Amino acid sequence: MHNFLYAFSPDCLFKTEAEYLERYPGDAWVDLVGMDDYADFGRNGRYNVAAGIQKLKIVSDYARKAGKLAAFTETGLESLPDSTWWTATLLRAMKAEKMRLCYVLVWRNDTRSPTHFYAPFPGQASVPDFLRFYHDPYTVFEKDLRNLYR
Repeated sequence: MHNFLYAFSPDCLFKTEAEYLERYPGDAWVDLVGMDDYADFGRNGRYNVAAGIQKLKIVSDYARKAGKLAAFTETGLESLPDSTWWTATLLRAMKAEKMRLCYVLVWRNDTRSPTHFYAPFPGQASVPDFLRFYHDPYTVFEKDLRNLYR
């Protein structure tokens, strides 16, 4: 198959590059390296952003070394109880350590649940902070990509 990108994206249970690569299938098989990390970014009210940054740096550094793309493949804070999470936590982590991340993905919003959401909606407490995140020159959204398919 030549029309797929293959990602290696384990959970955040690593502290070193060797641990991160423990089950890595090899550069010949992988196009993008990433990680999923909710635990360090506020899950259950516990933050360890410094640890999350260090793990993202491991991913970003390996990608650079191996000629791969790097991404923060899954993260978020369920129900967004921290109204400044977008800039004080996520953007701060993204800007740290001169990392190169091609994308960051937050989990879904479940319309059937009043508490299972990861992106703000009109009236949600983190909307003003998300707008600061959106307008920060460091972030790029689909709307910012001109003539992507030309």
